[in-house]
Amino acid sequence: MKLLIVLLFLLFSPTVNSEAISSDITVLQINTSWNQQNDIDLRGLVGCKIQYGLLEHQKPSFKNKIKYVPLIVIYKGTTPIKQWTADLTFKLDVDLLEIQKEVNKL
Repeated sequence: MKLLIVLLFLLFSPTVNSEAISSDITVLQINTSWNQQNDIDLRGLVGCKIQYGLLEHQKPSFKNKIKYVPLIVIYKGTTPIKQWTADLTFKLDVDLLEIQKEVNKL
């Protein structure tokens, strides 16, 4: 009987390879060194890779595309899915929960 219970438990217990799920979803935050006080702490996000970069360390072709910092972009593979950019105040109007909801949709 115990064996049957253990087998049923193992059969119906969720086993998810989180590395396989998160491997194609990336959340990227770009900011500048003079504006790092306006970063959003993304360490609480689950189901995705998190990357951070400073604008001054990027290639000129990438720099020319950025108008406001900070910037957060969600990528699925190499395709950008959603992004948030700051306005003239150089602050993002987004919270971690909103970003996590977008990641969960993917």
